Amino acid sequence: MKTLLACVDTSQYAESVVDHAAWAARPLHAAVELLHVVQRTDAVAARHDHSGAMGLGAKSALLEELAAIDEQQARLAKRRGQDLLDAAAERLRTAGVQDVITTHRHGGILETIVEREADADLVILGKRGSESAFADGHLGSQIERTVRESIRPVMMVPKAFRAQAKVLIAFDGGATARQAVEFAAHSPLLQGLTVEVVSAGAPNRHRDSDQAWARGALPGRAVVRSVEGSPEEALPRLVEAEGFDLVLMGAYGHSPLRRLLVGSTTTMVMRALHVPVLLFR
Repeated sequence: MKTLLACVDTSQYAESVVDHAAWAARPLHAAVELLHVVQRTDAVAARHDHSGAMGLGAKSALLEELAAIDEQQARLAKRRGQDLLDAAAERLRTAGVQDVITTHRHGGILETIVEREADADLVILGKRGSESAFADGHLGSQIERTVRESIRPVMMVPKAFRAQAKVLIAFDGGATARQAVEFAAHSPLLQGLTVEVVSAGAPNRHRDSDQAWARGALPGRAVVRSVEGSPEEALPRLVEAEGFDLVLMGAYGHSPLRRLLVGSTTTMVMRALHVPVLLFR
């Protein structure tokens, strides 16, 4: 049986993650594991402790008080997390998904997701997490790190769910883009939806043969075409103008050094989109 790993936190994206998990679980006949991670924090650092300027006795008393506060907050975070998981599980069951698992962990978000995705077929995340201080057009740093490190397909979702009807596959002919096409061809998740395969950027000598492969992989099901402009500019503009509901694309094809120096097309496209993005590695 397939399993979807849906990562929920206290951000405004939690309900959207649950709703997208319900949408995906039904045609895939999949179980859903709801994961909530309470991050460990350093209570002294978090409160900008200046006790080093005090006498030893005063410092010891302050540290004890901070430790007690941290322990209390940990208990509250655990209770809040369990309430969140219970509400998310009930929302899934109301939507018709009965095979639901809840997992509540303390630790690092990235490390926990990488551990739990070993038993999953798809990971579902909100575009930003509860700890993110970025503007809406940005990705939370933990989210971007998770997408980079995950070995499973990752669906990154916006704040609100909407019915999926029209799908765009960002296609550059590479291995991960071909995975996206093959997924569209064979997965029950996208059956009955309108699919368009779109190549953006400067033409190259392989484009015609790459697009011919895509047509063959989706015979009679998909429009295959090209648009002018860089992927990070052309694809979001096309999604907005033509009302696509879901984007499939390959994730982080450049080398780590190139990503460090010039950033990533994947990240720039994800930041600009306001619809779910399903990424393949």
